[in-house]
Amino acid sequence: MGFVLKELKNVISIGEIANLHFFEFERNFFTENDRHPFCELVFVSSGELYVSSEEYSGRLRKNEMIVHRAGARHSLSCTAANAPTIIIIGFACSAEHILDFSRAPILLREGRVRQLAEIVKEGRNVFAPPYDIPTYDMKKKKRQPFGAEQRLRMLLESFFIDLIRESSLGQETGEGAPVPRTSAIREVVQYVDDNFLERITLDELAFLFGTNRATLCKEFKGATGKTVVNYISDKKLVLAKARIAKTDFTFTEISEELGFASVHYFTRFFKTQTGMTPKKYRETYRQK
Repeated sequence: MGFVLKELKNVISIGEIANLHFFEFERNFFTENDRHPFCELVFVSSGELYVSSEEYSGRLRKNEMIVHRAGARHSLSCTAANAPTIIIIGFACSAEHILDFSRAPILLREGRVRQLAEIVKEGRNVFAPPYDIPTYDMKKKKRQPFGAEQRLRMLLESFFIDLIRESSLGQETGEGAPVPRTSAIREVVQYVDDNFLERITLDELAFLFGTNRATLCKEFKGATGKTVVNYISDKKLVLAKARIAKTDFTFTEISEELGFASVHYFTRFFKTQTGMTPKKYRETYRQK
């Protein structure tokens, strides 16, 4: 007797993503009448902002999220005293259940916030920087971990499925056990190793790995013997020395690769760390 395969239904399908940003708004920042043909998730990691849309107008506070439906006009603004840290994800999804999250903010508990952090981390595997500057055309990375795009889609779909289940039950489920700190700090160090050429903030690391700035700084230094800033600076310095001595890259090209705002800042950084300008270092250590 033969087995009969059963088709699995897709109730939430997210096959396209426009952008995935994690950044801190400037004080007094505002937008007016944004409108685009895809849904937009807005989550406040810290601080608060005011959002206005066709379905809801009001404050969005720490750990609260709202989804603007496709085609809906919306805007946001920050106060002079507050510069909130925000996650914005633009995605295509036609499921009607998603619209439930456009009518009022929803408070994400620990389990869902951790899911959102995983989405942001996987987004780093799919999209190229900058992540902290809103852009209309995020580029994909040419080299991605195996299955990164599929995993990103699955994480987003699971996130909304869990939210919809919780909404129907009227309670928070699936909190999960806290991540052991010894394991978490190893993941933080690995994340920094993989992304040190991109702009990394302490607030971002604390959110992505479910901790706070003070604990993060203490445990990172305990694991590496260095602060996060010094650890990143040392890694950039090692790469800068290699690029200067072993390649024909210009100092401007090296500066851009290392994420400096200008070759002037790179030169000052390099001289502070080595006592030599990049030009002098190349003249001294150039490999023929």
